[in-house]
Amino acid sequence: MNAHVTSSLHPDAELLALGKAFYSAWQAERAAFVASRDIINDSAIEAAADKCRDLASQIVTLAPKTMDGVRVLAMVWGQAYYLSEQPGQYEGSDSEYPCERAANAVMSFMLKDVAA
Repeated sequence: MNAHVTSSLHPDAELLALGKAFYSAWQAERAAFVASRDIINDSAIEAAADKCRDLASQIVTLAPKTMDGVRVLAMVWGQAYYLSEQPGQYEGSDSEYPCERAANAVMSFMLKDVAA
């Protein structure tokens, strides 16, 4: 995520603060995937995913006012669609539907700063 000042004066201050927490939780989830020997039954992955889900639930209640805020919402999409073996790549780039490929291209662009 871009390193911008997240003071209370920023129009998306609350969203940016949640975004920082979400980014950290997403990194923990990625690390848990890398460390796991059994991704189906791994409590570390489940705990990290739960943290992401909790933060995402808070994030989506806020309407962004700036592109920085939009990037926070893009992270929620990215966390749901990222390919754990390929940081920076998300499901849908090879879809047969142009609208899905377009959405993937836009969201991947928005997330270029958060690829692990």
